[in-house]
Amino acid sequence: MPNAPRASWIDQFVLRGPEPGGTLSPFRLAVTAGEQLARVAEDRSGLPRAAYDTLGTARHQARLLAELARLLDQDVSSLARKADGAPSALDDAVGRARVLSTALSGTVRATATLLDTCHSMLLLAEQLLVVRRTRSRLELMAAVETLRGAASTAHLTVLANLPRLTDSVLYDELESGLRSVEVTMALAGRISDRIRSDMDPRPPLPAQRSILWDPS
Repeated sequence: MPNAPRASWIDQFVLRGPEPGGTLSPFRLAVTAGEQLARVAEDRSGLPRAAYDTLGTARHQARLLAELARLLDQDVSSLARKADGAPSALDDAVGRARVLSTALSGTVRATATLLDTCHSMLLLAEQLLVVRRTRSRLELMAAVETLRGAASTAHLTVLANLPRLTDSVLYDELESGLRSVEVTMALAGRISDRIRSDMDPRPPLPAQRSILWDPS
């Protein structure tokens, strides 16, 4: 395709840019999830007055977190442009290597920050469990699953690129923080289980009594 966009140097390390990576970008997934959470927080039907302020605050925070994810995505795009504009290897090999290393480190740091953002969004999703309307709870579930995918992709992106980092301080910082993904995934699982349990119309089955078989 003669008009196809040229892949950036940074595209070999992260999912971003046009199709197919764009729709799978963890940054864009997080933006979508934040917007979903903000919509869910607008549904206050059937709730006590005391819940209004809580949902209003959650909506505001969801929008801020969605904007943070959008800004992180823009940071990665900016770093990609800087990497692509680095001097050619023939002109200044050292300068080019420095620019590329800085671009990769910044991209990995932004991805790690996104992982923390996903966790913050999941904490908001937990507050939104008070919403009762079926449509809103379905959208809440969709947001949680979107955040689970974004967090998982962000975690794997950081994990895959750690060996390429030349900044030892950043390496140690990110390596120690990778374990937190288990807490994030556990939180997503608890919220999903709670929503499924609340929406399950089937009553619990009574305990079954064992019947002894009498051959006579």
